[in-house]
Amino acid sequence: MGTTDNCRACTLHRQGYNLPPHSPSVCPTMSIWQPRSVHQLILVGFFVALAPLCVAILVSTATLGELADKSLEVTQQVVEVTRLGQDIQSEMLNLERRARQYLALGEPELALLFERERSGLLNKLQLLQSSLPSPSTDTIDLIDSLSHLTLTTHEASNPALDLSSHPRSREQLDQGLSLIRDQSAAVNTWLISSTDQLLEKNVTEADSYIDALVLQLVVLAFATLALLLSFAYWINKPIKDLTQEINLLGSSGLSHSIEISGPLELQALGSELECLRQGLHEAEQQKQQFLRHISHELKTPLSSLREGADLLAEQVTGHLSQQQHQIVDIVRHNGIELQRLIENLLDYNQLPHQELIYEEVDIQALWQELLTSYRISIDNKSLHLTFHGEFQTWVADRYKLKTTLDNLLSNAVNYTPAHGHIDIGWHTEDANLHIYVANSGEAIPTEDAERVFEPFFQSASTRTGPIKGSGIGLSVAKECIEAQGGSLTLTSHETLSVCFSVKCTAH
Repeated sequence: MGTTDNCRACTLHRQGYNLPPHSPSVCPTMSIWQPRSVHQLILVGFFVALAPLCVAILVSTATLGELADKSLEVTQQVVEVTRLGQDIQSEMLNLERRARQYLALGEPELALLFERERSGLLNKLQLLQSSLPSPSTDTIDLIDSLSHLTLTTHEASNPALDLSSHPRSREQLDQGLSLIRDQSAAVNTWLISSTDQLLEKNVTEADSYIDALVLQLVVLAFATLALLLSFAYWINKPIKDLTQEINLLGSSGLSHSIEISGPLELQALGSELECLRQGLHEAEQQKQQFLRHISHELKTPLSSLREGADLLAEQVTGHLSQQQHQIVDIVRHNGIELQRLIENLLDYNQLPHQELIYEEVDIQALWQELLTSYRISIDNKSLHLTFHGEFQTWVADRYKLKTTLDNLLSNAVNYTPAHGHIDIGWHTEDANLHIYVANSGEAIPTEDAERVFEPFFQSASTRTGPIKGSGIGLSVAKECIEAQGGSLTLTSHETLSVCFSVKCTAH
């Protein structure tokens, strides 16, 4: 048989699911039954888990029925034996009375009645002996004594024996009857003891039945629990896998294939999710390629533009008037700003792959270097700039720290209105370096506060810079500082409306 006949993906495809044959998201062969849907799996799990309970009910019913039959049998046996013992005691008294009557009257009919009653009593004693599981020597002795007790002689032609003329025979009869009374009392004691043992044995057997029933119920309860847990795992696992895969897709986990087991509809959903992942992965690769190409293509003419502006500023082509100098400065500044935006695109594209290079960084000198690039915009907008910081060095990745501060300063300059205020400060606390950049621009709306660090997100606040922002400056700044174990947050300032705080950890 070919692979197509056994392939689970082909089975799904034949059953109408949107799943291509031989999909890598499922196993190539199907050796066990697979439910079509979660609903079907739940129903099957319910009935399978219910099976041990049904078995438990049947076992309990059968055991209780057997126990009831056993108890009824023992009860009937005790009642019959007790009734038989009472009959024997009553007939023993009648037999002795018959013998006394014969001794007193000497009538042959009384002797015949005596023999008949003695024979019936012997039969009942033998029946009593066979009705109980434990034999009794007292019963055997009583049967033997009754067998030898007789009122007739074998020598006389008259079957009746005139015991009144034989005192010795009368005395022998009295001794025999006395012995029989003693043996009958012993038999009665044995009968009571035997019935007690029979009832005790019945109680013991009932307890053993109940213990066995409890053990069976416990085993079946654990079997039910195990089946419930198994089906719960079987139901929850593919759903949990789907949730995990969706979360991975949301966190850009696009490099691994998605395989979902379980019911056929969830496998088909996993296949659709795999197709989505492949599409997202291709889109991500195309985006990365586009960013690389567009950044490269933009930097080539920008280099020529900046080089030409620098030549004009150096008056290589001739003397420039004051107005021409201002125009050249504007071109140079916007060229620098455009370069920063392009570098942000490159940084955003390459940040996950860059290695950290730690070195001592002079924080004061780094700020002075950054301010040089923004001096024209600060002067043109007449911004008031204040510094509050200690002269110190800090071990960090200089390029990434500079990128973070550069984006924060650019954000402050561009969003601060003319004649506004920018406050920059830094200090150490708990072995960490804290840097803040605050400005008097329009406050960031509350609904945008959580999203300002998202790539390509732009707040509703008004930007006053000459070039529209790309929306990735703060995202790049946050990733650069977090790559070093630090953090970038939007905080509050004593007097200004917008403040970003950077925490650099010690290395």
